[in-house]
Amino acid sequence: MTQEGFKHKLAAILSADVVGYSRLMSEDEVATIRTLSSYRDKIRTAVRENAGRVVDFIGDNMLAEFSSALHAVDCAVKIQNTLGHLNTKLSENRQMHLRIGIDLGEILIDKDVIYGDGVNIASRLEGLAEPGGICISEFVYTQVHSKLDVGFVDIGTKKLKNIPTRVRVYKVVEQEDDTTTMMTEASPDQERSLPLPKKPSLAVLPFVNLSADTKQDYFADGLTMDIMTALVRIPGLFLISEISMFSYKSQAPSIRDLGHQLGVSHVLDGGVRKEGDRVRITARLLETANGRQVWADRYDRKIDDIFAIQDEITERIVEALDIKLVTGVMAHKIRKVIRDPDALECYYRGWEALFGSTKDDIVEAQHMFEETMRLEPESSFGYALAAWTHWWSVDQGFSEDIDLSLAWSLELAEKAADLEDFTGLSHLVMAQIHLYKREHDKALEAVQKAVLARPSCDLSYVAKANILTYLDRPTEAIALAKYAIRLAPVYPPFFQKTLASALHGDGRYEEAIESANKVIKTDKDNLDAFLILAGANAALDRQNEASKAASEVLRIKPDFTLKNYAETQRYKDPKKLEQVTSMLQMAGLS
Repeated sequence: MTQEGFKHKLAAILSADVVGYSRLMSEDEVATIRTLSSYRDKIRTAVRENAGRVVDFIGDNMLAEFSSALHAVDCAVKIQNTLGHLNTKLSENRQMHLRIGIDLGEILIDKDVIYGDGVNIASRLEGLAEPGGICISEFVYTQVHSKLDVGFVDIGTKKLKNIPTRVRVYKVVEQEDDTTTMMTEASPDQERSLPLPKKPSLAVLPFVNLSADTKQDYFADGLTMDIMTALVRIPGLFLISEISMFSYKSQAPSIRDLGHQLGVSHVLDGGVRKEGDRVRITARLLETANGRQVWADRYDRKIDDIFAIQDEITERIVEALDIKLVTGVMAHKIRKVIRDPDALECYYRGWEALFGSTKDDIVEAQHMFEETMRLEPESSFGYALAAWTHWWSVDQGFSEDIDLSLAWSLELAEKAADLEDFTGLSHLVMAQIHLYKREHDKALEAVQKAVLARPSCDLSYVAKANILTYLDRPTEAIALAKYAIRLAPVYPPFFQKTLASALHGDGRYEEAIESANKVIKTDKDNLDAFLILAGANAALDRQNEASKAASEVLRIKPDFTLKNYAETQRYKDPKKLEQVTSMLQMAGLS
């Protein structure tokens, strides 16, 4: 078959068939067709509501394609739940159950017909599913495992008929009532209780500087960040973000309280003492339910073994929590890391500077990471973080030459990626830059790589949510923003602002207002939050509230104009931008 005239695209493929269709037809053709016709309508509705397309619906077989794996799995779950409810109204021998399989891959499109391995694999996965069940490939699992209120069971690597390579398969299972969907603000001094995720969950307390010299705090903080950087890559682990955890640095909460506040089953803590060219590190893993010590160890090594120690700690955690690793997750151990003691010093001091928020802090971080690059030119670490600082200077309005900063940031990020940046930070930087340049497809591709590289990274999910909002895909953006907040129960205002923007884009104005008010509660001069309030209230025809929000916009930025505002926005569809600005105009802004 020639590929001339065929369109290529990446798609999630859903394949479904009716269990025992031949038996049902032989017993009562009319009733079977009637039931199938009714069920087809429900299935078509579910596919349409999840932004999918029914490709084929012949007899008892159905094939559909989706632009995202998240949409495909969410659709499959809704189909099975809907049909399960409808089946309760039928006698047991007349109930109609589907098997569903889903894969993610490149397809060929000829008019309305699709071809490709993704289609074939989805069909084979369907055959592995139980009646009323769903089976997905590992490619799909990596995209959706942390974003839906369902569980997943690894049923192993399977040899599928006519598929040359073996495929790891996951079964989708129902969650219990204590799902992970609760998104709650928390602070270290609050008695909050978040539900436990269904997979192993962990919070890493900042390691304590055990030396007498308080100036060595930077080393303990840098070590903590590196351990979290290694852990954040593990798909089978739910990891609370460093943004939340460093808010506990000067506090001493009980392990039980920490478990309640953050919704985790385990906590890692430890201490570090650096003396000359040697470092001593203690680490222990604790259960939050009872404070029981699961594992503990002490490492007394030369300082150039620091990354080996981090790897060992990560491996012990994975082993203790019985986490199944996706192939290649720990491969960074053999890659080039920082060995030069002076480079490590610069690297950790760069981290310390990044914890600040001023222009001087960012400049200092840039200097430290660039020195790391000079001393360790074959390590991706310095390049990735230097790229971030240059982007951050643009984002925070500190850059004196935006074009130059962006060029430097992109060049450094690409260099980091070439050096096998297992942190995924380089892809996150590239995503931000591409969005800034309104290169939406490139931005989405880059941020997806960042998510895959760092499955527990809150910043990656926030970035993707922001990009999807500008692409007018608010439903996905809302889910991602909420998940980022769950990963960071103590979060900065822009997390909630991203959620508010997505809710506003989805027409959920009441929720957008609630979310924007949460932003203002912690950041009373947040311009974006007041803009959301102005637009949402105008859309709800609450002119007084809209006018008040507009007045706050002008208080914060007296020279605000809709023309200048429009130039800063990154919507792909001009009509969406027009809709947003028209709401602001209705609120009284000009």
